[in-house]
Amino acid sequence: MSEATAWNERYRESDRLWIPDADPSLKEAVAQIAPTDALDLGCGEGRNALFLARAGFEVTAVDFADVALDRLQTVAKHEGLAIETICEDMFTYLATARAFNFVVLANIHPARQERLDLYQRLHHIVAPGGWLYIIGHHVDSFGIAGPPNKDLLIDEEEIRTAFRGFVPHTLTKVSDVSDHGHAAPSLVAVLERPID
Repeated sequence: MSEATAWNERYRESDRLWIPDADPSLKEAVAQIAPTDALDLGCGEGRNALFLARAGFEVTAVDFADVALDRLQTVAKHEGLAIETICEDMFTYLATARAFNFVVLANIHPARQERLDLYQRLHHIVAPGGWLYIIGHHVDSFGIAGPPNKDLLIDEEEIRTAFRGFVPHTLTKVSDVSDHGHAAPSLVAVLERPID
């Protein structure tokens, strides 16, 4: 069974898999940025993509689970929001994607080497002068919430090293209530790519 098939099956098991509200730290980041074009990678049911579209951003949302994208589009159409959804593996998409001025990577936890490869691709997908927002389960959340494998969790040094050329406006650990009710540490990074 492919990973996309597995996720589609997981989405079909309930009417909504994740909480509908955007990440609070994303709301804080967006408050300081004028609406622009935005890319939400691994968007799932689209809570962050919908928030960005409501805030006036021109949003492209990518995920390999069409069930989740259908849910996103149902809400978007009901609210009169135009969001471009692309059903594709994010690594495949990023191989030919154009640059965006605001990129979101929220709660995506591939294995460490895949994650480092993903970070390298993001160097080219964030436009010069653009912004990158990352949130994910911190290593300190191990055993509380998130992936049950420390290799899939992130910390400050990983982000600092991977994005050494970016300007870090935020790099901090926060404690949010997760989708399943656990309060666990997440790492939030808001990074700006300098103009070359």
